[in-house]
Amino acid sequence: MAADQQNLSPECRALSTALPGRVSFPASNGYLSSLKSYFSQQEAEISPHCVVSPMSSQDVSTAITILGAPNSTAKFAIRGGGHTVWAGSANIENGVTIDMRRINTIVVSEDKTITSVGAGALWRDIYIKLDSMGLATSGGRAAQVGVGGLTTGGGLSFFSARFGFVCDNVVNFQIVLASGETVNANANTNPDLWVALRGGSNNFGVVTRFDLRTFPQAPFYGGQVFYNISTAPQQLKAFADFNRGEGYDENSSLIQSFAYTSGIGFAIQNSIKYTAPTAVERPATFQPFFDIQPQLGSTMRVSNVTDFTTEQGAFSPDGFRQLYRTTTFKNSLPFLQYVYDLFAHQSVPPVQSLAGVQWALTFQPIVPAITSRSDPLGGNSLGLDPADGPLVNCLLTGTWNRTEDDTIARNSAVRLFTDIEEEAKRRGLYNKYKYLNYADGSQDVIDGYGTESKRNLQRVSQKFDPRKVFQTQVPGGFKLFTGENGQG
Repeated sequence: MAADQQNLSPECRALSTALPGRVSFPASNGYLSSLKSYFSQQEAEISPHCVVSPMSSQDVSTAITILGAPNSTAKFAIRGGGHTVWAGSANIENGVTIDMRRINTIVVSEDKTITSVGAGALWRDIYIKLDSMGLATSGGRAAQVGVGGLTTGGGLSFFSARFGFVCDNVVNFQIVLASGETVNANANTNPDLWVALRGGSNNFGVVTRFDLRTFPQAPFYGGQVFYNISTAPQQLKAFADFNRGEGYDENSSLIQSFAYTSGIGFAIQNSIKYTAPTAVERPATFQPFFDIQPQLGSTMRVSNVTDFTTEQGAFSPDGFRQLYRTTTFKNSLPFLQYVYDLFAHQSVPPVQSLAGVQWALTFQPIVPAITSRSDPLGGNSLGLDPADGPLVNCLLTGTWNRTEDDTIARNSAVRLFTDIEEEAKRRGLYNKYKYLNYADGSQDVIDGYGTESKRNLQRVSQKFDPRKVFQTQVPGGFKLFTGENGQG
C-alpha cells in the first residue's frame, strides 16, 4: 500500500524504505489481516503504527537493525501465532509489530530426526507434514497455536512425560540479536543462550528458526470424555491418584476441565491421550476416568496428532474477550477439592450472567516424569525440580463477548487466584512456578523460575543485549529485571 510518507512514524518510514512490500499500514489489507488473526479481541483492538511481515531471517535482521539502532527509542512487538491473550503481549499501540507468520517453512532432515521450522509456523502445519511421514515432535496441543511463543515459554505437549517440555526438544535456535546479528544457539554454540531461550521467551532477540527433535509416531488412542458436573468428587479423586510421582505411565497425557458455559451450565471434560508407539485402547492408567458415570459423550478413538490438536483447538475459537491466569501447587486431593469449590461457588457466580461467557478451571499434572527430562537434554530455564514431586498446573480460562464486562471477569479471576495461592501457602503446598503460556501479564513469571534461573537469564540478557533493547523497547511479554515485568 502506498502510504503518505508525511504521516508515518520515523521507524515505519525507514522500515518501508528498507523492506519494500513487507510493511503494511492502517486500513490496508495486510494490516487489517494481521489484527484480525489474533486469538483475543484485546490484542486485535491494539493499533500499531505499522506491521512488518518479514519473509526471511535477513528481513528480521534488517528490521531489528533499524528498530534497535543505538539512538532509537522505537517500541515494538513480536508475534508468531498471536495466541497469547492479554493486551500488549504480542502487539503494540503506536509502535511496530513484527508479524512472523510468513517465516513458516518446515523441513525434515534426511535422517528424520530433526524438523526445522520457521518461527511463524503453526503447529497444525507441522503436524500435517509429520503425520504423513509417520513422525511427530513434542509441540502444542491446539493446532492453531504458533511455534514461537509456546516453545520459548516452555511448552506442554501430549508427549511431555516421554520427552519433557517442548523447549527441551529444541536442539538449535536461530535468532536475530539486538545488534541485527543472526546467530545459532545450541549445546556447542552459545550454550548459555540456548538454555535461556528454553523458557526465557522474547527477552533475547527474535528467534527465526527452531530445530526440533523428531521421532517415529504411529496413530494413537485419545479424545475427549464429557461428564455431568455431579461427578466432580470422583473426577478430583481420579486426578489426584493419577498425578503421582512413582509409576506414572509416560505415554499418558491428561487435561481435566470444569466449565461453566452460558446457556448450558456446568460440565466436566477430560482430554485423554495415550501415545504408546502401538495404539492401546482404554489403557489401564485411565480406567478410573472411563469408569466414572454418568458420561455425556465421548470422542475416544485412534487417530493422529493433526486430528487431536484440531479437536483440542476447536474448544478455543478466535474472536472473543479472553482471560488466562495460572498457578502451581503440590498434588493434594483435599486442596483440589478446595480449589474446585472456590471456582464453582465463588468465581462463577459474578460472571455467569455475562453475555457469551465460558469460565473454566483446568488441572494438569506436572510430574517428575516431565521435569526430570530437562537436564539430560541440556537443561532449561523453568526452575522446576523433580524433587518437588508431582505438581498441579492450575489454569483459569475465561471467554465473554462485551468489553464492558472486562472488569467483572478480571476481578473474579484475580480474587480466585489470590485465595488459591494464600491457602496453598498456608497448607505448605504452594510452588512459585507459573507456566508462562498460561500466565496473565500481571503475573511475575520470571520470578517464579527461582533466584538462580532469574539471575542466569539476566546475565544472558546483559551479554547478548547489553543495551537492553528487548527489555525496554519490547514491553510485551515477561521482562527479566525488577520493575519491568508486565503488560506492554
